[in-house]
Amino acid sequence: MLIGFAFIAMRLPGAGVLAVVVLLVGIMQLPMTLITGPVIVFVIVMNGVTVPTILFSVYILVAGLIDNVLKPMLLGHGVSVPMPVVLIGALGGMVTSGVPGLFIGPVMLAVGYQIFWQWVLQNPHGNEEPCSVVRKES
Repeated sequence: MLIGFAFIAMRLPGAGVLAVVVLLVGIMQLPMTLITGPVIVFVIVMNGVTVPTILFSVYILVAGLIDNVLKPMLLGHGVSVPMPVVLIGALGGMVTSGVPGLFIGPVMLAVGYQIFWQWVLQNPHGNEEPCSVVRKES
């Protein structure tokens, strides 16, 4: 949305279409610079190097990089699973199942991760103590 608003503010031809393409590129887990780089070059060639074009270029670069920070934070918000597990789930889900896998992959991997750690920490003796502290009764 941030990039789309900037496209509209600069009155680019086809700003809405470019914003949708940026959205699709983001869903496909590709870098935003695939779209924003050529757009920045187009704006500088058409308008010259002016203060608005420089501000537009910096804003677009920062908005494109925010995606690298926000996506892992939003995918793993409120989950007691390490961020690499969520990221691997998102990437693996995207590769195996496309766009639905982007959302299903992290959920399945997070559930599997939690089940695995419950199994690891399970006490085989039935005591209330954790597995690492087993007392021998005499």
